[in-house]
Amino acid sequence: MLEEHLDEAEFRWLQWEKSLGAPDFTLIETARLEELLLAHLDGLVIGAATSADSVLRPALDAEDPFRVSAAAYSLLALGEVDEILRRLRGAEPEARTAIRRALELSEAPGLGARLLDLLTREDAAPRAEVLEMLSFRREAPPEVLAHYFAHDEQRVRVAALRAAMPLPEDAARKLLPMLLDSSHPGIRAAAMGAGLTIGVRQAWEACRAAVRAHDEHSPEAMVLFAMGGNESDVPLLLALLDAEDLRPHVLWALGFSGRVSAMEVCLSYMEVPDMARLAGESFSAMTGLRLEGPYALPAGERPEGAAPPAEFQDDLDADLEPRPEDDLPWPDVAAIKGWWRDEKRRFVKGTRYLHGQPFSGTVLVDALETSPMRRRHVLARELALRSRGTLMVHTRAFTHVQRAELAKARAASSRIRMQSFDSGLR
Repeated sequence: MLEEHLDEAEFRWLQWEKSLGAPDFTLIETARLEELLLAHLDGLVIGAATSADSVLRPALDAEDPFRVSAAAYSLLALGEVDEILRRLRGAEPEARTAIRRALELSEAPGLGARLLDLLTREDAAPRAEVLEMLSFRREAPPEVLAHYFAHDEQRVRVAALRAAMPLPEDAARKLLPMLLDSSHPGIRAAAMGAGLTIGVRQAWEACRAAVRAHDEHSPEAMVLFAMGGNESDVPLLLALLDAEDLRPHVLWALGFSGRVSAMEVCLSYMEVPDMARLAGESFSAMTGLRLEGPYALPAGERPEGAAPPAEFQDDLDADLEPRPEDDLPWPDVAAIKGWWRDEKRRFVKGTRYLHGQPFSGTVLVDALETSPMRRRHVLARELALRSRGTLMVHTRAFTHVQRAELAKARAASSRIRMQSFDSGLR
């Protein structure tokens, strides 16, 4: 019976993790998968008090990472924190990632304090992972994070910056200029977010400069610029569409701009087969038009000129790994153009829209509750930025945690900053 619980937990964990980045799952649908996962994890915990040696510990050496995560999570719930931390230090990279995921999600008593202790005893690579776990769990004290803002290891600096919401004033004053000028794109992006959270002008200027420079290493800057800019800023993003390698990143970013000019450009790119689904996704997010029924091609049908799925291509070097966007619907362009002709007049230039509604704190929280899962990570980032780090929704946490965070955000939605990011900067 315990083996059956472990087999099912492995499979359900895989399903749940995929749903967190899926374009065709919502929070409600993800919660249903999660309920099945948690039921089997509970079965392992309830039944494994005397069987940890025969079922759970051997599973920590399994090849499948989701089996490792399920076993580690169950052992943590059984109080085996020392063993899991010891395994984390000695595990191979894939197994370490799986154990780390269990540590992020675990509610084992005192785990945060143990991770903080581990932080002082590890070399650079595990230290970055421990910082990332503490960041996920929101258990990293500001004074601890400040110690790592100028660390020699780049990944450690990125982890500390992303965990510090908001960034302490003295760190912003002393370190932000250097971090924004870093040659490492991850550090620059983290510094932009940290600076924008506390309203530092140099962070916005760095974001704009990255977009102007057509920086292929900073897709996050495009998203920050799209969500935080004005109508007059959109042409800078549109200019990037001329670069074929940047086009998917630009279309993704435009979907968070909510501007009429972005809607029209996305509508035009729905006629380009390689970009049609990404453009349709962004158009839907801005206008609120759901690409289903008459506005999507029937299942199995593709527009003329669209490349076949990778598994049916003759290219032996084709990447066969499924991507989240592969599950997006193919837009029915003619039907969508007809809808746009009828509805366009209600979208006013100079106004930002999300799900077809003028942007507001309430609309942002609503979108976080109802949007496809893969878009919610960016929306949660915007909520954190606009609330100066006081409102966080952990979109890769269990859904009961997310629900509690959404309730807090909804209660404070009237106090979320609505201005563009360049308003009121210091």
